[in-house]
Amino acid sequence: MDKKLPLLYIFSAVLVSVVAEPVEDKQALLDFLNSMNHSPHVNWDENTSVCESWRGVSCNSDKSRVVSLRLPGAGLSGPIPPNTLSRLSALEIVSLRSNGISGPFPDGFSELKNLTSLYLQSNKFSGPLPLDFSVWNNLSVVNLSSNYFNGSIPFSISNLTHLVSLVLANNSLTGEIPDLNIPSLQELNLAYNNLSGAVPKSLLRFPSSAFAGNNLTSAAALPPAFPVQPPAVPPAKKSKGLSEPALLGIIIGASVLGFVVIAGFLIVCCYRNTDVDVPPMKSQKKQASLKTESSGSQDKNNKIVFFEGCNLAFDLEDLLRASAEILGKGTFGMTYKAALEDATTVVVKRLKEVTVGKRDFEQQMEVVGRVKHDNVDAVRAYYYSKEEKLIVYDYYQQGSVSAMLHGILNHFCYLKNYSYFIFSFSNFFQQAY
Repeated sequence: MDKKLPLLYIFSAVLVSVVAEPVEDKQALLDFLNSMNHSPHVNWDENTSVCESWRGVSCNSDKSRVVSLRLPGAGLSGPIPPNTLSRLSALEIVSLRSNGISGPFPDGFSELKNLTSLYLQSNKFSGPLPLDFSVWNNLSVVNLSSNYFNGSIPFSISNLTHLVSLVLANNSLTGEIPDLNIPSLQELNLAYNNLSGAVPKSLLRFPSSAFAGNNLTSAAALPPAFPVQPPAVPPAKKSKGLSEPALLGIIIGASVLGFVVIAGFLIVCCYRNTDVDVPPMKSQKKQASLKTESSGSQDKNNKIVFFEGCNLAFDLEDLLRASAEILGKGTFGMTYKAALEDATTVVVKRLKEVTVGKRDFEQQMEVVGRVKHDNVDAVRAYYYSKEEKLIVYDYYQQGSVSAMLHGILNHFCYLKNYSYFIFSFSNFFQQAY
């Protein structure tokens, strides 16, 4: 009886793993991909796990449903086939930007009731926007810019009470802007359409650049008002000028105060220079932007190369637009913590002063990418151009080696001072007795 228990446990584990695989969602994604042109970098295979191996696909915690689809710049073209993505009813994030997808806005997306973020910018969508946006009552981000959408902006968008960002720029939208009185809305861009009329009062808090390139008036027309006489302003009293002794006293007092401040500053600086303790690390995090420090002329033919087994999905534009935090600086460049728009966090090593050909660089990356060890952070992707060389790693939240060494050094200094105290105390007793 005892020998059968391990077999029962193994059978149960296998059964759970089989059940955990979202079979129906997996088939829906395969039907979607097989009906469209796509880049060979999309490594979807029916013989691999959709939740662990498929690039751009993420599942929920128990791996029973697909909740995120991110395929930016994946070479997708043609209309989205019906009855494919609409079967992924648990989807929360859809990012298909920077592709060549055409046709109208997918009707089947109305079945995706759990959508929170929708990124369809920089495609070839055309036709009107969906009339009823209220079916996605959890939407917080909508970006449909740089397409060929026409018609009016649906008033139903005002029902999205969780909406934070709405970007509809660079389309062919017409008509007036509806009164989108959404308190949670923080980003709005309706520039370069064919909109007309007045900007609603509820949207006047946004900058004028959000409405540029349209036939809009800057503010809503107000009813004419009767002229009102301004209140009489009493004449200002003439103030008596300061006497010469008072003015001289102020100058002397200001000079003395400036001397005291400078002297105090010099004393503090001297005190800090003579301090032998290890200075604490800065509490404020250094913020940086990968985009502002990058070279302006990027080679658009070069794309980010992902290693086998990596399920990340982003492009160079994602990295350049990500908010970045400086983690450290080394001999060969800077290291950043980059937070992408889809809440993915990676570590980016930007190489500087490295002169190497593309072929040699790729060969070296392939060698480094094959290194597999529990104590070595694996390389997930890399990017090469003449002006820019990037290496992408996973981000770990356990802290940095610098902080750990800093703590060890402080502990060592404490022990050193403590041992010096014991040694001095023992010498005192030896001399006394």
